[in-house]
Amino acid sequence: MFIITNPQIQTIIEQLCFGTILSENSRKRATHIAFISIDDAVITCVGIYIATKNEGTISNDFDIWLDLLEKDNKITVYEKKDIKKYHNARKNLLNQHDMVMMEINKRYIVLLKILLAYLFDFRLSKLDWEKRVKEYKQKLNL
Repeated sequence: MFIITNPQIQTIIEQLCFGTILSENSRKRATHIAFISIDDAVITCVGIYIATKNEGTISNDFDIWLDLLEKDNKITVYEKKDIKKYHNARKNLLNQHDMVMMEINKRYIVLLKILLAYLFDFRLSKLDWEKRVKEYKQKLNL
């Protein structure tokens, strides 16, 4: 098992695992809570990086944070566009169809893993991610 020493990264990974577990459930409430967990993890991931690498930045504007990541060559313009699109889906969360939410969650999870890799050099294989989710599921007694 891979030990994570940074508590902030651990929190992001737990949010990702929680979102992944709930994304597997096709009930509307589960997919919406999964999305919120994933979106919060993305916000936390980006916010932590900005706070540590761009100390002069005092903005709480998520779009500005994404612009800074792009400027620092940490994400591509396409990744930035997708992150914004999924983040903005939160505004209409309750109006989204279950199947649409499941697909959004799946794609947003991939983007979060990319952010973890680009910003914090945290990478796991597909198998290791599956193990991590399974361990978290057992921890929650699900």
